Amino acid sequence: MSLSSTYAKLRKSVLPHTDLLSNSSSLIATSAVTSVMGFVFWWVAAHSASQTAVGEASAAVSAMTFLGTIAMFGLGTLLISQLPTMKTGRWRLIAACVLGASVVGLIGGLIYAALAETIIPGLAVVPPVAMGVLVCGVVVTAATLVLDEAMVGLMAGPVQLIRNLYFAGGKLAALAVLGLAPIAVTTSEMLGVWVGAGVLSVGAVAVSVRRRRIGGSIRPDFAGLRSVRKLAMDHNLLNLAMFLPQSALPLVVAVVVSARANAGFYTAWMIITVLAMIPGHFGTALFAVGRDPETLKAKVRVALLASLGIGVPLSILVIAERDTIMGVFGEGYVGLGAAALGILALAYIPIVFRQLYIAVSRATGRIRRATGVALVAGVVELTAVAVGGATGGVTRLSIALSVVLLLEALVMAPAVIRAIRTGH
Repeated sequence: MSLSSTYAKLRKSVLPHTDLLSNSSSLIATSAVTSVMGFVFWWVAAHSASQTAVGEASAAVSAMTFLGTIAMFGLGTLLISQLPTMKTGRWRLIAACVLGASVVGLIGGLIYAALAETIIPGLAVVPPVAMGVLVCGVVVTAATLVLDEAMVGLMAGPVQLIRNLYFAGGKLAALAVLGLAPIAVTTSEMLGVWVGAGVLSVGAVAVSVRRRRIGGSIRPDFAGLRSVRKLAMDHNLLNLAMFLPQSALPLVVAVVVSARANAGFYTAWMIITVLAMIPGHFGTALFAVGRDPETLKAKVRVALLASLGIGVPLSILVIAERDTIMGVFGEGYVGLGAAALGILALAYIPIVFRQLYIAVSRATGRIRRATGVALVAGVVELTAVAVGGATGGVTRLSIALSVVLLLEALVMAPAVIRAIRTGH
């Protein structure tokens, strides 16, 4: 078979799935770019500010991300489910969801600040003068996360990539300028750069949307939002069931083993989380385009093959080069985290089925059932990590977690296979 005929055949098989591949590739590219530029940002910060300021700023960014993600309240996922089927008023619903998430973010940020100043001083990760910037950061984070998912729902994945490029590039450029100035960069300035770049990125979305002629009235449609509030709550509960246990894993390791051991586990887990973004992003794009059984059948098959085709070679590379990868973070990380990284990378295929199971459950309306499964899975994961860590350290807890992920896949895989066969 000639090269040209092979290319033509490949193009013919791929063409019907450009919506899925375009959205998912934009999401994967976003994760890759923001991860790399994020690393550079903190490298510049380490050379421009004191270690204390960098520590405060990084803790504040973690708090903003955590609170902003919760403040989305399922509205981003709701938009992915609703926008593809809407003929009119899409931007009005987007505006209502963005404002709703912003209000929830503001309330959450203010509660966090109040608790930090009164009941739980440990939450005061930044000086009082920077707390206001942190609250603003929660609002901007919630709004932009919802906006990103709205772009997926509009089949405009490249727009969210553009927004994240402006966000990552803007904060890096501004910090570099501050670093060249004859002043000591403070926590407030680093957070201000972060929040300001987020606002700038929203402007980039407005320009890109206008150029693509996919805009519309942005007068918020709160009535439309109220009509689907139960669906938004269902999506929110599923998001939390997936998000909170995963976020708590490093904390459990630090408690049952040690903070030093957690440094290795946390680093290994973050690398595995990056790998998990591959099927996760395909799942997000799948949910946006899998609107009917026949379409869902084809899209799930492509998402599964693409996730395995891209991720399995990468996971094998991670296993083979685990010592080298962990050595980048320091010699001490090799002993603490290399074994954990290799063990957890073996669970990539189970993670693929876990991510696609969530997407299929959303697309087929089995959201509450998936929430129950995710809750049970999260509790079992945390228990396995706690028991494994208490009895055998990081290596044993990594084995325990991988076994649990495999068992989860055995429970979730039939739903994914059924979707490939029947579209239900």
